[in-house]
Amino acid sequence: MPERKLLRRPRQAEEYDEAPDSTATTNHADDDTGLAVAKGWGGYRRTKANAPSKFTRLYKVPDDEGLIMFLEDGPYASFLMHWCDWVPRGQRMSYVCLQDDCPLDEVDAKPQARVRFNILDLGGDVPTHTTFECGVTVTDILDKHAAKNPLAGTYWAVQMTGPKNNRRTAIRPVKARDLPEDWDTEALTKEEIQKFDKVLWDEDSLEVNSRSELQAVADAATQ
Repeated sequence: MPERKLLRRPRQAEEYDEAPDSTATTNHADDDTGLAVAKGWGGYRRTKANAPSKFTRLYKVPDDEGLIMFLEDGPYASFLMHWCDWVPRGQRMSYVCLQDDCPLDEVDAKPQARVRFNILDLGGDVPTHTTFECGVTVTDILDKHAAKNPLAGTYWAVQMTGPKNNRRTAIRPVKARDLPEDWDTEALTKEEIQKFDKVLWDEDSLEVNSRSELQAVADAATQ
């Protein structure tokens, strides 16, 4: 019998502040997914996971295998990213390349290709809508899969591998039939997945700075 893997809850790599909840209610309901008002910590987690947000949350690939599910057959955004290591620690260090005469090309001539997918993080108590961002190597693996079979609705195991100075993302498909034994979880129902159809992020959710803002970052590299 294969070794059992337990669900793990990877931390978010990036999570922007969301607007505070301005609604209040004195109603209470049982801790049940079918009710409008949920009770307890489990209810809170379900509410948070299902809350629409215009702010993209990035999935942090864990050191031990984490389980994710793709919500669409392809990426929702592909772009070039400048890594600005001259920016002081604690401040933003990555910026989307404008590609058309981008000011950052002068100080970082080789921006990296980045790709984003809408996924569900299945490492917690409830599925959480988040973004899986990866590079060309991982995207090529997913592209080959998508050329023969739909990517939407498929499960994948992901983890960070390699030494600290050369970390890489490893990814492999997981069959739905193996989830109960290998991951101690059940495959999501069609209804559970469809709840996220109206909150999927698209290319408009990607933060792109103005030319003047990027020029200021570029100028800081020579100061």
